[in-house]
Amino acid sequence: MQKAALITGASNRIGKDIALALAGAGYNIALHYNHSEQKAAQTRLEILAKNVFCETFKADLKNRNQTIELLSNISQKFNISLLVNNASMFIPDHLSDGNDPLFDELFNINFKAPYLLTREFAKRTKKGLIINLLDTNISKNSSSHFNYLLTKKFLEVFTKMSAVELAPGIRVNGIAPGLILPPKGKDNSYLERLSDKIPLKSIGDVKNISDTVLFFIKNEFITGQIIYVDGGENLL
Repeated sequence: MQKAALITGASNRIGKDIALALAGAGYNIALHYNHSEQKAAQTRLEILAKNVFCETFKADLKNRNQTIELLSNISQKFNISLLVNNASMFIPDHLSDGNDPLFDELFNINFKAPYLLTREFAKRTKKGLIINLLDTNISKNSSSHFNYLLTKKFLEVFTKMSAVELAPGIRVNGIAPGLILPPKGKDNSYLERLSDKIPLKSIGDVKNISDTVLFFIKNEFITGQIIYVDGGENLL
């Protein structure tokens, strides 16, 4: 069967570019979305234009049952050998805020969903690859996005532990992006101001992320590794 990939949160931004890059590399695409149905449909058309198969799958990754059912539904139509845990929730908060509902949302989307999808993927796949999208700030311990960063740190440790647990059949790696896309409500001028403070003094591009995904696919002797695609920001 033709190789296939599931990318969560793939209707736009980094997830969309990864999906298009994988389609260009000959992968059929299981495109996950939650709210962005129209964007998912448009991305599907762009993927189909690359002469591969694509189908969209809706699931709320905050919901445990929907997350588990996502892999079950996809497995009926695709032979998935690549899982990209890209979907993420990015909201500022501090520990002192005591916002338990927000913590639950962040934890469920940013960590628990990748955990559950990894577990379900491993049940169905004897040989495959999992790539988790992290954040350059996992190298730091101070953040205006306390619980977001905490969940990404959970995911970093999980990436390494699951790489050992699932070897040799399944490789697990992570990508930690830096200044790639501005957060919602910001534009590139926001990133340009921040870029003056990092070693390469420039902004990255979504292609830098998708190229790293393709690198992990090609190099089959790498597992449990995190690549920082951040212009050296993690070094500071």
